Amino acid sequence: MTENELLTVAIAAANQLKRFAQNLCGDVDGAEDLVQEGFLRALANRAQLRDASRAIPWLLMIVRRVFLEKHRRSERQSHLIELDATLTDPPIGNLEEEMLRGALSEEVSNALAALPEDWRSCLLLREVDGFSYQEIAQIVECPVGTVRSRLARARAELLVSLHTYAAERGIAQGARR
Repeated sequence: MTENELLTVAIAAANQLKRFAQNLCGDVDGAEDLVQEGFLRALANRAQLRDASRAIPWLLMIVRRVFLEKHRRSERQSHLIELDATLTDPPIGNLEEEMLRGALSEEVSNALAALPEDWRSCLLLREVDGFSYQEIAQIVECPVGTVRSRLARARAELLVSLHTYAAERGIAQGARR
């Protein structure tokens, strides 16, 4: 695949890549960074892509790998910072991020954020992006059976979380007269 062909595919899938990255990291700016770094890696390793029709799942897999690497690195750094709490600054809000989070209801967003990353990635790739189980398995680099298991667990956990939320607020199943 040539640089121009890869660029064309990446531009066509830009919204999908950004949405996936944002659901991984929960941050608009971070998502853009993930997509950009993922594209640069894809460009450098484009010879590894043997089937051009698999370019989008391949790009998503790279974005996920970049996220996991950054996440692990930040966890190590956070641990070091926690050792010296005087180094941390108070958090600063991001209005754009808050507005985008409002696109989904707060309850669903919170329930999704509470899921383990592996479960959340599989669920979003299936339910939001419509990938097949086989495609998801390639993107997250695990067997199809593991994808099925993660999806089942993610759906069950979401159901429990949202049911608990509804019960706490007195929202009953079905309409009352």
